[in-house]
Amino acid sequence: MTATSGRARGQRIVDAAELLFFERSFDGVGVDEIGKAAGVSGSAIYRHFASKDEILAVMFDRAVDSLLMLVPTYRDDAHAQLHDLVHAHIGFAQANPRLAAVWAREQRCLANPYRRAHQRRQQAYLQIWTNCLSRCYPRRSAEEIATAVRGVQALLFAEAARAPSPSPSAARVLAGIALAGLRSLGADDGATDSASR
Repeated sequence: MTATSGRARGQRIVDAAELLFFERSFDGVGVDEIGKAAGVSGSAIYRHFASKDEILAVMFDRAVDSLLMLVPTYRDDAHAQLHDLVHAHIGFAQANPRLAAVWAREQRCLANPYRRAHQRRQQAYLQIWTNCLSRCYPRRSAEEIATAVRGVQALLFAEAARAPSPSPSAARVLAGIALAGLRSLGADDGATDSASR
């Protein structure tokens, strides 16, 4: 087997697992079923992945890497950056609804040491949001900012991942709700922002 065909087979396995985890949950799917859906034997999966846990970890790492490529790490205008972050998050979820749903729902299933490694990778993405919101709303505590980040990301993934196909109008509605909610962080100090543009 060549390196190219090996990568292609590995991708087929991950794609098959993504669909099955989406439909039936991580715990509801066995390695043999993933192999059958990918067109390989269950034992052949172990030439690519050490376990079902590793398949899930690879899936999650690809999600984080995709998001990191989509988002601006810094803009002078923090509110413009927040606008971009929200739209990138929605765009990812609408382009990858199954992956977004599995990522949101199955992180509890990720076994150590994959969980610790994934949390380190995910932290890079969360830190971009945290830094941006801290610049937008500097009077808010770190705990309040972290709560806002988790809440908005969960909302955007949960709703965008439900859409059967990407919808520009749905994306606009979701972005408006998210940005309006985040603007409440400035309510106590009379702050205004341009995030709704």
